[in-house]
Amino acid sequence: MTYWMRHQVIGLVMLVACLGGGAAGAFAQQGGADGDSQLGAFIGKWSETGQSRSTPTAAFGSLTGDETCAWFSGGPSVVCRETTKDGSGEVDGIYILGYDASRKVYTMAGTDNNGALYSGTGTVEKDVWHWTAEMRAGGAVTPMRYTFRAAGSGARTMDAEVATGKGAFAKVTSVTYKRAK
Repeated sequence: MTYWMRHQVIGLVMLVACLGGGAAGAFAQQGGADGDSQLGAFIGKWSETGQSRSTPTAAFGSLTGDETCAWFSGGPSVVCRETTKDGSGEVDGIYILGYDASRKVYTMAGTDNNGALYSGTGTVEKDVWHWTAEMRAGGAVTPMRYTFRAAGSGARTMDAEVATGKGAFAKVTSVTYKRAK
């Protein structure tokens, strides 16, 4: 595994945690006509546990993390900061979530302490969120996708996949998010 592949997976874990931060609350909320009101679901402190792997074919190992999200200057955007730890190490990230009313999609942009840049869009239908994103690190662009589902008691699950070529994706992370106490 190259340094950049390892770096991309660490960054993927950070992006996954950020996107997962609000999914459970959004499942329970009724959004406004423009979707902005669903961003309030991201607000709060979250803990995460799960598994990740450094490449699409490596064995899964443990993952833990925490995240705090708050309204940016009273809204309408949300700023999230998080730390995620897995077998590859620890990464700190910061992300801004918003809603693009003209495109009717949620948006995300962020970076981590390794210098990776992230951007993506998401939609929600019934109890399932679908996000598509990309990470740019070391001159490489890695397409990614995420699926979030409600798991009861305010929790939710998330599976993250990375592109492996020719339209194929492989799961690299599975996480459960819970409100931190």
